[in-house]
Parts: sequence; C-alpha cells; structure tokens
Amino acid sequence: MLRRTSLVVWLFIGFSTFIASLAAYVGYTYHTTRQAIMDDIDTRLLYAAKSAQLIVGNDFHNQLENIEQYQFQSLSAKLTELSEALGVEYVYTMIYDSPYVRFTSSSFTKEDLENGRVTQFLDPYLEATVINKGAFRSTEPVFEVSEDQWGYFKTILVPFVSADGTIYLAGADITIDNVQRQLRSSVAKATLTASFFFFISLLVAGLYLLLYRKAMTSDTRTGFANRIALERDLAKNQNQHLSLAIVWVSELEDIISFYGASIGDQVIQRVMRHFSEFTYPYPVYRLATSKLVIMCDTDKGEHYLNNLIREFPSSHPVINSPHLYIQLCAGIASGNKALLLDNAYVACRQAKQQNKTVCMYTTNNQEAKQQQASHLAMANTLQNAFEHNRIVAYFTPRFDVQKNQITQHICTARVINEQGAILNADMYQKVVTRSRMEGKMTHNILTQCVTRFRKTNTAWSLKLSYQDATDPQLIDFINQELRRYPQPALVTFEFDEQAVLNNFNSMATCINGLKSKGVKILINDVSSGLLTVSRVMKLNIDAIKLDESISAHMHRDDQVFEFISHLAKLCSDRDIRLIVGAVQDETQFQRFIDAGVSMMQGRYIGKATPHIKTDSRNLTH
Repeated sequence: MLRRTSLVVWLFIGFSTFIASLAAYVGYTYHTTRQAIMDDIDTRLLYAAKSAQLIVGNDFHNQLENIEQYQFQSLSAKLTELSEALGVEYVYTMIYDSPYVRFTSSSFTKEDLENGRVTQFLDPYLEATVINKGAFRSTEPVFEVSEDQWGYFKTILVPFVSADGTIYLAGADITIDNVQRQLRSSVAKATLTASFFFFISLLVAGLYLLLYRKAMTSDTRTGFANRIALERDLAKNQNQHLSLAIVWVSELEDIISFYGASIGDQVIQRVMRHFSEFTYPYPVYRLATSKLVIMCDTDKGEHYLNNLIREFPSSHPVINSPHLYIQLCAGIASGNKALLLDNAYVACRQAKQQNKTVCMYTTNNQEAKQQQASHLAMANTLQNAFEHNRIVAYFTPRFDVQKNQITQHICTARVINEQGAILNADMYQKVVTRSRMEGKMTHNILTQCVTRFRKTNTAWSLKLSYQDATDPQLIDFINQELRRYPQPALVTFEFDEQAVLNNFNSMATCINGLKSKGVKILINDVSSGLLTVSRVMKLNIDAIKLDESISAHMHRDDQVFEFISHLAKLCSDRDIRLIVGAVQDETQFQRFIDAGVSMMQGRYIGKATPHIKTDSRNLTH
C-alpha cells in the first residue's frame, strides 16, 4: 500500500511538473514569437514610412496650394507600388489642418478602386485619434494599434518638417489580423513539440528505470537474481507458506582466493544453473559471495529442496578447467514467508557448525534464534551505555606476599543497563569481542583510571586484548596518556598468554613499545607447560599469572603444587613475579605462600568493588 501510494504521488508530481513546464514553454514561445513578429512589423512600417517621405520629397509640402490632381495621382501610384513591394496596407503623408488631419498623399488598394474609396488630395482623416494628432508634436516615430471597420491595424507615424517649417507625418499601416493566427499556430506547434519531447523523455525514463531495476535486482558477476530481487519476490508472493533453502558453497571463497574471482564466478554460475532447472518458476538468487537461495511453493516443499540439494553431483567436477569439486551445506525453512530468510540462516549456520549437508529449521532452532536476539539486545544495551556514560570501573585487589598487604588493583569494566542493574562481564564480553568494541571499552576504562589515579600512589593493572595492541589509534592514545602520567611504573598492562603465543612477534614489538614508556607488563591466564612458559619468560615482562583452572586445584594436588613451586623458582631467578588467582580461603592462601608465589587475588583477598578501600587490611602468615 505504501509503495502504491508513493507511485501515485510521484505520478502526480511528474504530471504537474509536465503541465507547469508545458505552460512555461508555451508562454515563452508565445511571447518570443509575438515579439519577433511585432519587431518585423515595426521594421517594415518604419522602412515604409521613411521610403514614403523620400518618394514624396521634402519640398512637396512647401507648395501644397499648387499641387495639381495629376501630380497627386502620380504620387499615389508610386506609393501604391511601395506598399505592395513592402507588404504593408497603406503608406501616406498627412498634415494637421485644425481641427482635421488631412491626407497629402496616399497609396490605395484594388478594393479601394473597386469600391470608389480612393483617398483624394487633402481628404480629411475623420478616424484620426489623439495619438495620431499628438504625433505632430513628437520628435520620434509614434506607433499605434487601432481598429476600424476594416479590421486591426498597426500604424507608424514619423514626423518631418519641410523647408518652410510645415510639420507633416509620413505614415504606414499594416493589418495585424493574421498575427493572432500566426501566434495560435506557433503555440500549437510548441505544444506538440513539448508533448513529443515529453513522451520521448517518458519513454527513455521508462527504459532507464527498467534497465536500472534489472541492474539493481541482478548479480553483476553471474547475471542471476540477487538479494534485492529475493526480498521483492518474497514481498509480492501471495502464497504465505513457501519453502526456502540457503545453500552455501563451502569451498568457493578458497577457490576465489586461490584461482581468482573469474573461476569463482564460473563455479557459482554452474551451481545456480543446475538448481534453476528444478525450481521454475522461481529463479535462483545469489545471496552472498558463496551463498545462494532456492525456493518452491509445492506441498512439502522442504523435502523437495532437501532431496534436490542432497542429489547435487558433488562427486563430479563442477567445472573442468581446472577440475574443481565442491561440497554444499544448506539450511531449509518453510512456513510464514516473513520469517523464511531468517530461519533458513539459522538452519544453514547449524548445518555448517554440525558439518551436515542439510539442516531443517525446526522449533529446536528457536534457542539459537533467541540467542541471536539476546546478542542484538546486548549490543544495543552496550551502545546505549557508551552514549550515556554508564561504563564504570571496578577494582579487584591483589595481595603482595612479601609486603604482606594489598599493593595493586585490577581495573575491569562493568556495564549499567537502562534499569540501573550492573551487568556481569560474562554477560557482555562475547558481544564486546564480536562487535569490535574492545578498543572502545579499553579507551573508556583507561581514561577513568588515569583520571582517578594520576595524583595518587596507587598501583593498578588493566587488561589489553590483541586487538587493542594492534590498534594504532588506541596505542597512540595510551602513549599520550603515559607521557603525562607522573608515575608510569605504577601502571601494569596485562595480555593473555594465548594472544601472545599466536602473535608472538607483533606482541613482542608492542610489549617493548609499552615497556619503553615505563609501565609493567603481565602475561595473564598462563596454562601451558614449562617449555612454553620459558618462551613467554624471554619477553620483556614483569609478571605472569597462572590460569585459575590450575591454581584452583593446587591445594588438593601435589603435582600441581610441585609445578607451581618450580615455576615460582624460575620466575624468581628471572626477577618475574608469579601471580595466582582463585584464592578462596585461608588454606589455599597458606598453600600458595608455601609454593613461593609473589602475589594473590581471589575472594579471600577481596572482591571487585567500585571503590578502593584506603585501609587495606594485612593478611598475616
């Protein structure tokens, strides 16, 4: 309904624009044509009047009392020839003999001869107007449009003065009855021309829209329908219950990266042509680089699509030059067309995760869909928290065994939702990672910590991810803050062991850069064997922290105790501090001291809080 209304509105706007443009064009044509015609008439009249004065002569009006009839007739004949040659109605001369205007010479027409209306010498001009009489006092040519019993005329009256001072007018008349006919003809031609070009432009626009629509709804690489066409066809389809399959060509992206895009296009085209033979009247749609969509509206269409996908000849090469084999993975959904695409996505993802050829969307898939909705809601909550400054820092204390007191606080983020509840990090950490918000979160907490501890002697620690370490803008911000920080040695940055081992060279460079600013470096969640730990210890670091899954079992497992004791000695020899977590009670606390660890954290030491206790309690041992 909305699209139909929009189309009507655009048609009305287009038609109104055409009418307005047509009226403007016709009006412009009318006025320019009329002006051209009248300018031509004025030129002819002026030329005729001046020519009449030359024929009559300047001394003619000095001797009007001596003019004979034959002289007047001869002069009239010459003026008649002039009027016929110039295409004007009459040319003449006249004087003002108050109260009359009298002709002193005049041309005539055939009708005048036939009707006996030939003007005679000094005949009074009884139709003389005020403008006509006023022309005798003018110094410039005077134009007048008048009407009499013979029609509409335009007249020019040019004043002259004879040698004896007699003022006379040389005039010419031209009928303008045909001007309106010319103008009507011009307007008709302009209307036809404008309409012709309008309909030509309408035709061109229609063809362009058809081509544009085809281009918008076609995949440029394969020529098949694309996602826009799919969404349009789903919206237009009157059948509320369809079956739809998203087919993923598993190896296509690898093929493209290895052989190039043109070979990848040949592969996907071959697959799409194969399915298009079985899905008529529905086309095959290219949804993404390696995904396509097939549909049907038959009874139990999901089973038909399932068989169709499973019967794809995967054992034969999809193309022969080069020989390439592919495997398909698909998700199928049926039912309400409004949910088809989303449900098929869920089923396709499940098929990929479970390494199946086809997965049907069922009510069991609702959990995955609900999880997607939960992730989206959490992403919105996080964005809202950033916008309204609801990201707050919490501080977890670390106990120094040698100093027998809390000497450092771990800074972590907490999110406060719209209802004021504090969200646990486990609730949003995956969303932060997947949404690439880590850098934004680190920037926020770092700013809070720098502001809070700049003028104190508090030692604090902040975890950085690999994405943080490789973000040049964030590293530049950290360097700027450290240059202004009074005691950078009180700041510790933590990195996960796995991130360091997976990206050893780049992480070593980042660690050296941070160390040059005076901060300390801690490797977190260490869970590898001694050989790998020895490699980590070769980095320019100050401390390592064992993974809590190891330290949690130390007091019950002598082998773990021996491992931690040996590791503590290795760290001590290299001037590296060994930190453990998950210290839950007095027994664990004493056991870790016996093992020789440097620092501890956990519930027994203290929970994360938004405030730092100034009266840090000592733990005797």
